[in-house]
Amino acid sequence: MYRRVVTHYDRCAILFIVDCSLSMRNLTRFGTTEMSKIEVASLIVNHMIDDLVARATRGINVRDYYDIGVIGYSGYEAYSMLPGDDTVFKRVVRLVEDSPQPKYVYLNCQSVDGDIRSMPYLIHPWIEPEASGASPMYDAFTMARNVAKQWCNDPRNKTSFPPLIFHISDGLPSDADDVELRAIAEEIMALGMPKGKSLLFNIYLATADEGDLSIEIYPESRLFYPYDSEREFTFTLSSFLPEHLESYVFRTLRPNTRPPYRAAAFNTSPISLLSIINVGTMLYEPFVPVKY
Repeated sequence: MYRRVVTHYDRCAILFIVDCSLSMRNLTRFGTTEMSKIEVASLIVNHMIDDLVARATRGINVRDYYDIGVIGYSGYEAYSMLPGDDTVFKRVVRLVEDSPQPKYVYLNCQSVDGDIRSMPYLIHPWIEPEASGASPMYDAFTMARNVAKQWCNDPRNKTSFPPLIFHISDGLPSDADDVELRAIAEEIMALGMPKGKSLLFNIYLATADEGDLSIEIYPESRLFYPYDSEREFTFTLSSFLPEHLESYVFRTLRPNTRPPYRAAAFNTSPISLLSIINVGTMLYEPFVPVKY
């Protein structure tokens, strides 16, 4: 039911939830470039929105394939991070109308001869990398549940695909205990459409030192982490992967394991984060008419 194409009539909602708390100022590495976690999370989200806009563009026209939203959380509140009004979900055609001016981001890349060179990448700054205060994750998940539920119940979306939700964080909530947050996550995952349930991906961003240690992507569902509270917490907040993605993950990322897998990543590096989100959006590809 998930492996279908997106059209004007069978649309898809994609929602990012970004931890903007003070700890996201800590440094990590994107390849060989050192930057803060919030800069990495913003770069990933901005890149993905640019990619979604590109997928919806045919010639000079942007097709109405996606509703896109970004919820940030810090201090004592959750909030919409995209330009425009406070509405969380923006139709991609409307989002482009408020498109910010693209900026060059310089990342260090290693050339074939081993030299490290700074390379420019042109990206629209849909969200800005700002981090401060506490981590009201429960409030953000509640907001995500409410807007996703409203989207699923909208009669205009009755033939659409269930939302994809990507949560990027580096820690635990400051406004709820584990039981409360698991309960709200289960409510998000229970939201459904005729074509399936919402998928909740949880990605834990590591510090620079942790990025090369104990990396795990799409853990097997039979695994448990009784001695690692953050791993177990991230694991239990995440959806099971649908069959289509299970097959892909088994063939390309985890050939020596056995499905089912959870939509989670622990202590992952930013490079792995990019691949995770790309895999998630493989679920629904825009329909491209064939011209004869």
